[in-house]
Amino acid sequence: MDSRAEQALSGELARHVVDRLAPDEMAVFDPVAQEYFADPQAVLSPARRAEAVGFGLDLALLTPYALAVAGSVVTWLVTTVSTAAREESEALVTSWVRGLFRRTRAPEPAAVPPLTGEQAETVRRIAVRQARAVGLPDQQAALVADAIVGAIRVR
Repeated sequence: MDSRAEQALSGELARHVVDRLAPDEMAVFDPVAQEYFADPQAVLSPARRAEAVGFGLDLALLTPYALAVAGSVVTWLVTTVSTAAREESEALVTSWVRGLFRRTRAPEPAAVPPLTGEQAETVRRIAVRQARAVGLPDQQAALVADAIVGAIRVR
């Protein structure tokens, strides 16, 4: 998957998190996301946050943190789904080709199954670890991780 597609997925997941935890930030989500994707380290830099305080800007934006956490989670999800797709694709392709040989309708593509509870817990651990790595306190890291898992289908 190319980086633009991963950025789009990360942005979509982060949008769910921000909408749930800090809905007042939705008005600035797109410009902050654009700035984040242009230079993530600069947006999350402690020096930049300290500099922003001097100008009276609000440092408490959740958006860049949600984007950083969502990026790690999306990377894991893409790897997990890609692996599952490779394993399932042979049977699916065989079924589709077999459907071409008969006068029956080709089978519908299978729906993507929701994550298992174990996979959801892995997503939560990844989210908490990344949230802490980018500087969120434990309580906020847990909230972001819970919101991430809440935005993903789980069995």
